[in-house]
Amino acid sequence: MNNILFVREGCRPCMYVETQLKKCEGWEEVVTISQAEVDGVWTEEATMYGVDSTPTLVGTDEYGVLLGKISGADNMTRDFWKQVISRHKQS
Repeated sequence: MNNILFVREGCRPCMYVETQLKKCEGWEEVVTISQAEVDGVWTEEATMYGVDSTPTLVGTDEYGVLLGKISGADNMTRDFWKQVISRHKQS
């Protein structure tokens, strides 16, 4: 499974979520951070996955097929990220 965290520059909730994620060891192996907007326009990748707000975490299979999506900073705490990382980290 691939996990993509879509964020926007200057988005306070996005900054909070990124900070919580980066406090977790091994996050780089499990989550890719991607800008949802460039120059005020939604990226093709964000549009493809139906991202319409940030922060949004998207889970895909190895072919890029959407498996799940969660939006909003309220649920993306450090404990949330620890669970995601432990569940998806390659041994």
